[in-house]
Amino acid sequence: MNMSLSILFPLIVLLGFVSFVVAAVAYFRSEREPEALQRRFLPRFYTYAMLFVSSLILFVGGGLLLRAGLSYPVGLEFSYRGQPIYAQVEPEKVPLGPPLLQRIEYRPEDRTRDLLNGGAFVGMGVLFLALHSALRNRIETPEERGLSFLNKGYLVMSGVVYGGISLVLIPMGVYRVIEYFFLPRGDSRETFWMRPVPGEILGFAILALALWLWTLPQLFKSLGASEGSS
Repeated sequence: MNMSLSILFPLIVLLGFVSFVVAAVAYFRSEREPEALQRRFLPRFYTYAMLFVSSLILFVGGGLLLRAGLSYPVGLEFSYRGQPIYAQVEPEKVPLGPPLLQRIEYRPEDRTRDLLNGGAFVGMGVLFLALHSALRNRIETPEERGLSFLNKGYLVMSGVVYGGISLVLIPMGVYRVIEYFFLPRGDSRETFWMRPVPGEILGFAILALALWLWTLPQLFKSLGASEGSS
């Protein structure tokens, strides 16, 4: 698992759990839905849960596609760490120090793998998002959506998750871009494991920011609708 995904998954779980707990506490303390909506709670809960999962699938796939796409204008080394190739040593002449790194090999197969995986994730995410958006329209009218606690909870959780990911990954991505282009790195054979790979994080950061900015207006609209109805 690459570094960007190893950071993303624990962060998504943590932010999602925290926002779910806060939303549940808010619901039991003050929020109450109309009786007609409460009778459809289970199918609506399933629908909103799957909408959130679909957005996560879309996010992961889009991040992989952006990472692969960023490597086209800048180069494979911008998005991928590469494979170290060490010098061949005869068994009877093994050196005492670390093996000599001859070169770093960047494989187009890594980018192709991201394009295929990203395309599959995006395709499934779009399909699931479309299906469950249609299902939501069948079990919840636009007028009821303004009174729906599940709708507000879904938007709050999306805002917390994607906003939190943006706040964590964007500064990291910007720093790696600055380090990649402007800071001296020395001999790449000696600094291989410390070399910055901006595209590994930057693609996910850009997509998280876009999803966050897409969620915020919907959240404000939902909160305004609930205040107007009260």
